[in-house]
Amino acid sequence: MQHRLWFVALSLVAAALDLWTKRTAFLNIPEGGLEVPVIEGFFSFGRTTNKGIVFGLFPQAGPVFLVISVLAVPAILAIFLSIKKPRWVLTAALALILGGTLGNMYDRVFNEGHVRDFIKFYYGQKVWPLFNLADSCICIGVLLLSLEMLFFDDKKKPKVEDPAFSTERIAVGETEPMPRADAPPDAATAPGPDSEPANAPPQTPPSAA
Repeated sequence: MQHRLWFVALSLVAAALDLWTKRTAFLNIPEGGLEVPVIEGFFSFGRTTNKGIVFGLFPQAGPVFLVISVLAVPAILAIFLSIKKPRWVLTAALALILGGTLGNMYDRVFNEGHVRDFIKFYYGQKVWPLFNLADSCICIGVLLLSLEMLFFDDKKKPKVEDPAFSTERIAVGETEPMPRADAPPDAATAPGPDSEPANAPPQTPPSAA
């Protein structure tokens, strides 16, 4: 129950922060390519819209991504609810993916298929494609999900053999192997010099004269 509460809370917080930051940026930054520098030559706030996915990729497939976003929400919920004992890494990863999906889906539904982007980074003379907080949540969630599958999945951990069930021990009810016919007798069972043969006739005591 605790994981489910955190999952719902983190998803809603991520979606709410995404929508609030988009609204704040688009209310305070005028149109026309203007931007607000935060770190000169490295990071600033701009304003643009696109119909693609993360970082504006594949803008021509906007309607397809709208359908994918709508279908992804129940799919993510079903995946999380199907896990009986989720780890915190998995809970956070799916919650961030769901929150980012909800934020961008809201834009696609109520903004004619367009997603609002405002975060802008520079590297050298080039500009990284503008993105938003929902894109960041989705990318971080996918990264955490990959780490969880690689390093925290119990199925990938080597199983330690229980010494109680070692194959070297004799199982319950199993008989020891029979000795070979040509094997020499053991010292404990070998006849001694004073022992009589097994087929020797019984000896009668001598009669008194």
